[in-house]
Amino acid sequence: MFKNIGKLFSFLDYPTVKRIKSPFEGNILPNDLIKNSIISNNIIGPSVAVIPTSDTLRAPCDGVIKAVSEKNNALIIEVGKVELLLNAGLNPKKYPAELFDLKIRKGDKVTTGTPLLSFNIDTLNQIDNCFLCVLTVRQVKTLRSYSFTSDKKVFFDTVLFKLNT
Repeated sequence: MFKNIGKLFSFLDYPTVKRIKSPFEGNILPNDLIKNSIISNNIIGPSVAVIPTSDTLRAPCDGVIKAVSEKNNALIIEVGKVELLLNAGLNPKKYPAELFDLKIRKGDKVTTGTPLLSFNIDTLNQIDNCFLCVLTVRQVKTLRSYSFTSDKKVFFDTVLFKLNT
């Protein structure tokens, strides 16, 4: 009887369910405190913002780099039918491109934990006193419900949420 119960619940770890880990380390900032209305109102999709304590942005899961911004401070990772938007800072007009060291290129396949970019956190905090790193899940109609972690501080190994791709 217990073997059948195990089979019944085996769908919980179905291969299309991905654990999305934090791409950055730092302290989570509640969305209502984010000064960018597109992010704070989840217009593109649900987001989590972090005040970074580390100068590196890592791949939150396996995927393919779909796009990289002109300033090298933002990128899109394609994960199945879902896109994860990663931003190091929300005011790219303020940031000189040389403050960001891109470790990947458009089209690269990445695995969880791969360094994607690094940045000069001290200089960026001087330029932008609200320097944040943000992960946004681009809205997809087929996306099943999920919720972000309730942790106040995240590390690279913190699972932010599970995603059914």
